[in-house]
Amino acid sequence: MNKIKKQCFVLFDHISECMAPVIPIVLAGGILKMLVLLLTTFSILSATTESILSSIATAPFYFIPVIVACSSAKHFDTDPLTAVISVCVMLLPDFTALMESGDKVTFIGIPVVPATYAYSVIPIILLIYCMSHIVRWLKKLIKESLQPYLLAACSIFVTSLLGILVIEPAVSLISSALAEALNSMQMRVPVLAWGIFAALTFLLVSTGMHWIFMTLAITQIGLTGVDYGIMVAMFISNMSFGGCDLGVFIKTRQKDKKAMAISAMVTALIPGITEPSIFGVCFKEKTPMVGNILGCMVAGFVQGILTVHCYIFTFPSIPSILMFYSADEPGNLAKAVIVGVVAFVASLLITVFIYRDREEIPI
Repeated sequence: MNKIKKQCFVLFDHISECMAPVIPIVLAGGILKMLVLLLTTFSILSATTESILSSIATAPFYFIPVIVACSSAKHFDTDPLTAVISVCVMLLPDFTALMESGDKVTFIGIPVVPATYAYSVIPIILLIYCMSHIVRWLKKLIKESLQPYLLAACSIFVTSLLGILVIEPAVSLISSALAEALNSMQMRVPVLAWGIFAALTFLLVSTGMHWIFMTLAITQIGLTGVDYGIMVAMFISNMSFGGCDLGVFIKTRQKDKKAMAISAMVTALIPGITEPSIFGVCFKEKTPMVGNILGCMVAGFVQGILTVHCYIFTFPSIPSILMFYSADEPGNLAKAVIVGVVAFVASLLITVFIYRDREEIPI
C-alpha cells in the first residue's frame, strides 16, 4: 500500500513539474479572453478585430499540447524538438479532419479510435514520458554513427504512432468517462457531488492531485467552452482559505501569527495562491484546516443548488471573477459571487468558533 501511495505522489509531482512552466501561458490566454469579453460586452470591437483578438486568446489553449510537450521533454530530459514534432502530427489540419470525419479509420489494419488532440494535457505528459524511454532504447539499438540520420526519424515515427493508436485514445476515453461522471453527478445529486468535491479540495491541492482535475477543466473549456464545476470548487477553496486566514488573524494574539495569517489571506484572495494558507496556517495551526474543509463543503452544497459554471480558465481569485461570466448565462456570475461569499464567511465563522490560540512553550 505504501508503495502504491509513493508511486501516486511521484505521478502527481511529475504532472505538477510538467505543468508549472505551462501555467503562465495558459493564464495569459485566460487574461486575454477576459479582456476580449469586456471589450465585446461594451461593443468596443468590430467583428474582425474581435475575431483576431479571440484567435490570439485561444492559441495558448488550442496549442497547449505543443507547450506541454516541450515542458515535459525538458522535465523528462529528452529532446524538446522531437517531442514537439511528435505531438504536432496530431494537430495537422488534414489529420484532424480525418479524425472528425466519422469514417472508419485504420492504420495497416489496426483500428484507430477517433480522439480530439487539441487541448490535451495528461495524454501528452504520458506520451513524452514514454518517448524519453523510447529514445534511450533507440540510442542503444542504433549505432552512434547512424544516430544523426535515424534517431530523430525513428523517435518521431514510434512516438507519434504510440500517441495516435494507444495513449491519446485511452486517456481520452478515461477523461471523457470522468467528465461524464462529474456531469452525471451534477445532474442527479449536484448538492452531494459538489459538496464532497469542494470539501476534498484541501487534500487535492495540498498533495498536487488537483492538477488532474485542473487539466480536465482546461480540456473541457477548450472543447465545449464550459466547465461544469471543477473550477468553481477551486474558487470556493481559495475563498475558504481567505476566510480561515482571517479567522486566525482575529483570534490569535501572537503578532507573528497575525502577520502570517493576513499575508496568506491576501495571497489567497488576490493572486489566488494558496500555499501560504495551506502550509503556513492550516497545517501549522490544525483547526483552520477543519474550518476550510467544512466551509468548502457548505459552499459546495450551495454550488450544487445554484449550478455554477466556469467559462474561462485562469487561477480563481477575486480579480479573475469574470471567468464565471457568459452572455448566454448572465446570472452565473452572481451565483459564483454567492458561493464565494458563502465559502469565505462559513470558513471564517467555523475557524473563529473552533480556533484556540496556542502559545509557544519554551523547552
